[in-house]
Amino acid sequence: MEQRDAAGYGGCATAALGAATALYVWGSSGRTQRHMGAGFEGQGRDLSVLWTELPLVLLAGLLVPPAVWLLTMRLLHGHGPLRYRAAVAALCTAGVLALSAWGLHTWANPHDPDHVRLSGAPVSDLDA
Repeated sequence: MEQRDAAGYGGCATAALGAATALYVWGSSGRTQRHMGAGFEGQGRDLSVLWTELPLVLLAGLLVPPAVWLLTMRLLHGHGPLRYRAAVAALCTAGVLALSAWGLHTWANPHDPDHVRLSGAPVSDLDA
């Protein structure tokens, strides 16, 4: 396998994995669930997230991991065998993908200190 093939296959694989991860993290977040109508009787439904947030999340998931993969492969060009360069690129890409998923999860599930859930109750235990 040549350098161009390894970069191409790795870039395509990381793009698919990044888009799937971004879609899963965004779709399973509490914020997205509220906007899609998971509140009481559809309260808080805002379907505009489908054409505002969703394309940006998918675009970031499609572009960031392959960019890291290709940049790492380019920087390591000529430094050791291809399998080691691909392993380093995969490790860097996995790290960036994990950080991106964590950042997206943190953004989509904001911490609200006024409603701390200490039990399974629908309201805060501290409101009583």
